[in-house]
Amino acid sequence: MNKNAYIKWLRFNLALIALVVIGFPAQAQNVSVSAQMDSTVIFIGGQIDLKLQLSQPEEMELSFPLLTDTITRNVEIVRLNEPDTLNNDNGRLLIEQNFRITSFDSGLHYIPPIVFEEASQKLGALLQTEPMALMVINPFEEVDPQKGIVDIKEPQETPFHFSELYKYLPWVLGLLALAGIVTFIALRYFGKDVPVKIFKKEEPVIPPHQKALKALDKIKEEKLWQHNRVKEYYSGVTDTLRHYIEERYEIRAMEQTTDEIMDSFKGIDVTGVNSIDNLKQILMTADLVKFAKHEPLPDENDLSMINAYFFVNQTKEEEIKSLDEEKAEMLKKEENEAVKE
Repeated sequence: MNKNAYIKWLRFNLALIALVVIGFPAQAQNVSVSAQMDSTVIFIGGQIDLKLQLSQPEEMELSFPLLTDTITRNVEIVRLNEPDTLNNDNGRLLIEQNFRITSFDSGLHYIPPIVFEEASQKLGALLQTEPMALMVINPFEEVDPQKGIVDIKEPQETPFHFSELYKYLPWVLGLLALAGIVTFIALRYFGKDVPVKIFKKEEPVIPPHQKALKALDKIKEEKLWQHNRVKEYYSGVTDTLRHYIEERYEIRAMEQTTDEIMDSFKGIDVTGVNSIDNLKQILMTADLVKFAKHEPLPDENDLSMINAYFFVNQTKEEEIKSLDEEKAEMLKKEENEAVKE
């Protein structure tokens, strides 16, 4: 063999050795494994998940370690899932496998590195996870085996003390105060009045005509125009009628003039032959008194009051009485007739 041929042969063998020595570790560096537990502390008999992960290139075929019943002598496998493979965009695979583990021995248990033996043999390099530790706590009293099996203790009856609720009192008061503030803001935001007396008994609804007739009776008893308080007299009568019209017909009479009120009644079927005429007489007379300094005669004042009564009585909404109310009225009527006879 000449010198040139020897040099070529030497270079080829060196390159081959470099490929074997350097190539396998480089390939092994493209593969990584890891192990992670949900928690490092459990109660005795508790269960947690242990996740094994393998990150590798797509073209490789590597397998997980064969774990069936136990991880170590003190750490048992309750259930294992099938490996789950995720494809990454960089041409790599992430393979995961979950193990549900438990332990029935209290104390600190060392979990040595989990070795991927078959993968290590293929790559020519050791693949293993980091070591871990699991603390198992026994919350129960120590059991004496010498005493044998004993009955389960019956539930103990302990007396209740109100002092046990004191620690919750600030929370309850805070929640009540917060609920009150939120309710107050919500009602204010929607434009409604906040009820001052929440637990006040709801008063019965008084029909509009009853309130109007009661107000007219009061004005009549005060004898305002007889004491030269004519303007106040007509203001009271017209305000009573305007309030009645607002509740009875949903017309905003308090904000309307006499002509506007009359126009509002054009599309409404009003009962009573002269109801609208009676209302118009009252409102027009009141306008003359308030704005033209008109001094009506006593007969006009009495006529205005009479027409106000007529308007309310002729346009009032008839109440729908229940059968019990009608029966009571009939019985009362029969008793009155019997007394008269």
